[in-house]
Amino acid sequence: MVKISVEIENSLTGLLEDHFCEFGVSNWGIERINDKTPPELFGYFENDAEADESYKSLRDSFPELPEFYGMEQVNDVDWQNEYKKFLKPWNFENLHWVPLWMRGEYEVGRGDLVLYFDAGLAFGTGDHPTTRLCAMSMLEYAKAQDVSGKYIIDAGCGSGILALSAKLLGFGKILGFDRDEEAVRVSKENAALNGISLDGVTFEHAGIEKALAGQKADIVLANIISDVLCIYADNLIDAVKDGGLLVLSGILAVENDKVKEYFLDRAGDRVAQCEAMDMGEWSRLEIRFK
Repeated sequence: MVKISVEIENSLTGLLEDHFCEFGVSNWGIERINDKTPPELFGYFENDAEADESYKSLRDSFPELPEFYGMEQVNDVDWQNEYKKFLKPWNFENLHWVPLWMRGEYEVGRGDLVLYFDAGLAFGTGDHPTTRLCAMSMLEYAKAQDVSGKYIIDAGCGSGILALSAKLLGFGKILGFDRDEEAVRVSKENAALNGISLDGVTFEHAGIEKALAGQKADIVLANIISDVLCIYADNLIDAVKDGGLLVLSGILAVENDKVKEYFLDRAGDRVAQCEAMDMGEWSRLEIRFK
């Protein structure tokens, strides 16, 4: 097993994370130690040739990446456990997301909800602000009403964290879909790890056009990069019932106004209200329909 590592410019981190998210790239990661140290791009591969080819492909998409990089031999244990160092528990109000290997170490309050997860090779550890912003919208929605008869869609479900959290919150019907087949497998595995019944829950290997065709949900969560959100704006808007809520995340804060303007134009007079919220350099839009 070999590890590639190279220092990168701060301006590339968000773009690379979006790329890894959108294309289900699991070999690569980015480490930030502090604001004074350049971020490091790292990747794990079976051999030198695979590492070289993957980095070359990445530079084809991001020519700003340095031409040269460091490479070192690592053992399989390092590969299997390296990403665990970067994951921490997180909670919003009474919902907790806890890495599986911290089960028994992390204290959950009486009556609180907890989801233990292992992202495996799927995108979606709950550690990214865009996932947390979606979760906050979902919890606030569930606090305001009885959701036992509500239908929620998690577009680009990753490891299933949002969809399974919706099940814990009591949503009656849940659809999580992803174009990465590994994401669907990991989502179901995370349900089993938590003893969560999939009654009323569907995980589907599909893209946006196929998965949302004919759907009408009370709330749609779409944690997807802004360019893709805009490409599929009509599909996402059409999948929300009258009176429903569309939550768009995966948006850089500097792009928020552009995405907002585009979606409001596409939704027209269906829009009742639109609110934005930032978390660091990332942003979320909530669009409520009449």
